[in-house]
Amino acid sequence: MKTPHKPLQVTVYQDVLCSWCYLADLRLDVLRQELGEAVRWSVRPYPLRLHDVLPTEREKRGLVEEVQRAQRESDATAPLLSTDLWLGGDPPRSSVPALAALEAARLQGPQARAFLARAMQRAALEQGVNVSRTDVVFELAARVGLAMNEFSAAFRSEETRRLILDEHRDATARGVRGVPTLVIGGRWMLCGLRELTEYREHILACMGRVATPRSGSSERLVH
Repeated sequence: MKTPHKPLQVTVYQDVLCSWCYLADLRLDVLRQELGEAVRWSVRPYPLRLHDVLPTEREKRGLVEEVQRAQRESDATAPLLSTDLWLGGDPPRSSVPALAALEAARLQGPQARAFLARAMQRAALEQGVNVSRTDVVFELAARVGLAMNEFSAAFRSEETRRLILDEHRDATARGVRGVPTLVIGGRWMLCGLRELTEYREHILACMGRVATPRSGSSERLVH
């Protein structure tokens, strides 16, 4: 009897406030449907704004420019991206509260986390809502149907925030410098937004279904 292959592990580092992650999620959703149980996906937090401090005017200009570049991508939803999150009067100080909400939602299952992540991305990146605010976090969590007592306890826990800081430290030590970053099968690291075909090529290569990718833009992991 032939032993079935173990699912390929793909780890996705992301920040819910990042427009490039918004687009990467949509591209990777295609592969989740295509590859089914052959791939085990793990989405991990990597806050771009780690410290609780208002962005400077220079930082806001850079963030606005990033959104504007993302708006020019070919994805059908790219034009929905808005710069309002960084141009309004209430820009996020830190990504940590929003990512803590996703870790709290994860305790209710991967689908709960995915639903909240998408709701937060749309609120922040399409509507310009500061999803790092506690009142917004609870409104969105209730809207996607989370069990609120359980969610509240996990969201407010210092352990949840420590987890995010530990993840950031460990990922940085492994070579992660930004998001979105994919670590595929412990073999390839893809940094930044990539085309769907490139994501597919590297994943299938690690599954042994195609030859080693010819792209020179990925990094081999050295740990």
